[in-house]
Amino acid sequence: MRSRPLSLLPVSLMALAVSAGLAQADMPTPDVTADNTPGAAAEQQLDRVTRDMKTLDAELDRVRSQEDQVNRRMSARGRTWYRMVHAGLLPLGAGFDRLLEHTSKVERLRRALSDDAQQAVELNRTELALLQRRQQLEDRKVPLEVQVKAMAVARAAMQESQDRKLAFERAFDSSSGPSEYTAIYGAAPGPSGPAGPDEPTAPSLDGFRSVKGRLPFPLAGRAEIRVVSRPGAGGPGLEMIAPVGTPARAVFGGRVAFADEYSEYGRVVILDHGDNYFTVSGNLATIDVHVGDEVGTGSRIGTVGASGSRGMLYFELRHGPDTLDPTPWMGL
Repeated sequence: MRSRPLSLLPVSLMALAVSAGLAQADMPTPDVTADNTPGAAAEQQLDRVTRDMKTLDAELDRVRSQEDQVNRRMSARGRTWYRMVHAGLLPLGAGFDRLLEHTSKVERLRRALSDDAQQAVELNRTELALLQRRQQLEDRKVPLEVQVKAMAVARAAMQESQDRKLAFERAFDSSSGPSEYTAIYGAAPGPSGPAGPDEPTAPSLDGFRSVKGRLPFPLAGRAEIRVVSRPGAGGPGLEMIAPVGTPARAVFGGRVAFADEYSEYGRVVILDHGDNYFTVSGNLATIDVHVGDEVGTGSRIGTVGASGSRGMLYFELRHGPDTLDPTPWMGL
């Protein structure tokens, strides 16, 4: 019995090995890492799928290279076989032995062509199996990529939230010495009367403590005011009802220690007035200052934002991290 060429044997075996090996990748494997969060699990699965796809791509390249070699060899052997059988190359006048040798060569060539054809079929089946497997992996990879991206966005948002929380807390540690900011209430009269709403008032000679009992409101005109307690605050604050877009102003000169979104406060500006005194203006629609800006009393720091169907500014007074009752400071 004539054995098949060794080059033909690995084809079907290779297909079985690839299928078995990649099928094993579908089986759940113990997670030996310390991070067992859903995001980490999705990243690990995506990493395995990506590695499997790279293995498949390499195997596809190898199979296609073999297919190309087999096809070129079949083409060359086919032309030779055709010439030997149909092109009048039979050695009819060279005797029986020569004819027998020629017939043997033709038969060996025919068998080689048959083996090439069989190998081409097996290679084609292997390629189709690999392509099908690759598509299955691609179908798994797409949702995993979406999940990993969503988890990355969530982690970034969480980190950003933590960074803002730390910045919010650090803002109340930024005041270290006597106040460099002073303010008075009401502008010095000029030719046309008091200063306009967008003009900060002139400084006084005393610090923030000196204005207790006559601290101005951050909103011009009349406003409905109520005392509230918010989560995360150590004491009471004020909610001031005013039309959305009303300018919110600094009640005393200071430096902007925080200007960003933060938790229940929404968009918030923290002003450092020196001597560890701070004012917090939250629920802003817009923020019109930046961290490090120096502002005077009456300077616009933002605008009133919406709360339900109406506009509302949230206001706190703090000494360091401690929330103070603002009502005695404002003479309420």
